[in-house]
Amino acid sequence: MSSPMSTDVAIRKWKPEKPGEARSVGGRDGLYVRGWPSGSKAFYLRPKTWLKVGDYPDVKLATAREIALTAKRLRGEGFGIEALKRGLSNSNDATTFEKVVRGEVLGGLSDQRDHRVPTYDDLWKDWFADVEPHLQAGPSRRRPRAIHEQHICPVIGKRPINEIRRREIHDLLLPLFRKIPVTAGHALGHIDKVFELAITREFREENPTPPRSQFPKRATPKHHHGTLPAEDMPRLWQTVQATSASPSTKLAILVAMVTGHRVGVVVQARWEHIDLETGVWTVPARNSKEGTGHMKSGREYSLRLPDGLLAQLVALKDANPSAEYVFESPATRGHVSPNALLKILKRYDTSLTNHGFRNAIKEYCRRASPPVPDHIADAFCDHSLKGLDASYRRVDTSEERADLAARLYGFVTAAEE
Repeated sequence: MSSPMSTDVAIRKWKPEKPGEARSVGGRDGLYVRGWPSGSKAFYLRPKTWLKVGDYPDVKLATAREIALTAKRLRGEGFGIEALKRGLSNSNDATTFEKVVRGEVLGGLSDQRDHRVPTYDDLWKDWFADVEPHLQAGPSRRRPRAIHEQHICPVIGKRPINEIRRREIHDLLLPLFRKIPVTAGHALGHIDKVFELAITREFREENPTPPRSQFPKRATPKHHHGTLPAEDMPRLWQTVQATSASPSTKLAILVAMVTGHRVGVVVQARWEHIDLETGVWTVPARNSKEGTGHMKSGREYSLRLPDGLLAQLVALKDANPSAEYVFESPATRGHVSPNALLKILKRYDTSLTNHGFRNAIKEYCRRASPPVPDHIADAFCDHSLKGLDASYRRVDTSEERADLAARLYGFVTAAEE
């Protein structure tokens, strides 16, 4: 076994026999001297890969050892290989080396570029700037920002990204997993993505984000949307009719009940989307994540409306021929507010939401005589189809869906006849 190069004299007298030959300098600081047959020698650290400390004899053994001990301590604090590389390339003594690694000096001796280590908040903003355009406008975009601002940023947001430790992330997320596990799961995913970006940009070597298995597993009771029994649909429509809501608002609710469309789609319907001659209402495809009032799937969706419902819409158009939206707000410019519809629905049942209509329609389809096939009911609600049912997506179901809309209209408004 080769004896360590523990003195300057030993290093000076050493004659390497092969290129890059390495010899320990002794101790447990991970410091080596490497040499070449040409006579050149240099000090290196070997945490996981060779990191050059400096050429010998420009850097003396004592200085190299001080740097090696400092590097070992910084590694213990969690600083990665890239941080050590940055420090070694911009310093020639242990004090400057540590300051560069910690981001306390910019550039060091050999490089005057800005090497400031970004904070978690800095990198989160960079990550979200790339992600946000691909999220649908609305809650899908607001949720990540809210999670960051309310739960993550106050704890680690201002910390340099290379100083944050796994224990800190665990302590941040543990109470969230105990109280609001769904939010905590989203937060864990976001944190993981930010640290992956930090690795890519060479501010860290490792990702300190704990795995999901490190947090409590708790069965979270699912809070389903308020469901309306199918047999209650006519009674609900009678209740709506008895309110003091505007005719436009009432008709919007009827359209939601008969078509199964979400409130956001109904209230943003435009006259240009409805062919009053054929009675076909076409919700256009979503061509960007900024658009609202489209189907959740983003696909174009057409439905021929029942004659009775179309007649009511024509009357609404005749009353306000210059309107842009089908369901104009009686108080403000633009369409009626989704909350105006939901407020009326909750007078009937505080747990009821528009989504309850879609469940009621599925129930109606199964109980109807004759029953409506599941794949027609799913196509009517524009649900994503799986397995064998997915093949029905290629089949034109417009006639079957129009027939279902007519049956629903007759069922819901039966008491009026």
